Amino acid sequence: MFWKTGQEEKMTPEKYVDRLLELSSQKYKLLEEILLLTRQQAATIREDELKRLEDFIASKQEKIDSIDKIDEEFNVYFQRLKHQLKIKSLDQLKDHEIGGIRDLQAIVGKVMSIIAEISKLEKANGAQAQKLLSSLGDEIKKINQGKKMNSAYNPNPVFQPPSYFIDKKK
Repeated sequence: MFWKTGQEEKMTPEKYVDRLLELSSQKYKLLEEILLLTRQQAATIREDELKRLEDFIASKQEKIDSIDKIDEEFNVYFQRLKHQLKIKSLDQLKDHEIGGIRDLQAIVGKVMSIIAEISKLEKANGAQAQKLLSSLGDEIKKINQGKKMNSAYNPNPVFQPPSYFIDKKK
């Protein structure tokens, strides 16, 4: 998939930049979807809807997996472009007269911005989820204490099921 073929060796820097732009745009769209899911996830945590929360997490994971594939492909093309232009970073691209460089830098900036926003929301969601877990833990402790008290005052079960199996020796 990413190995070198004769056609890819002949790619111009402009074609590399176009492909990098395309990949970055795909990544940005997926990140927008993740941002939306993260916002919905925050509302779900507040409403204690754990099933919906699981669904959001699964959907986000699918998108993250897609982004990982895009990142791998982006890295391959970017490495090839760096090798061809003999540069070390994206910032050095602005020194070259290649169409689409400004657009690429702009979309990479937008990607970084949305990642920061998602990260901020994820931290808030994590704190909210921790509070929820803590309150659920407190509720479980209260239930267990109630069971202990109940068994202390009522050591015998209220209902004794009849014995159906009685040994009869003949």
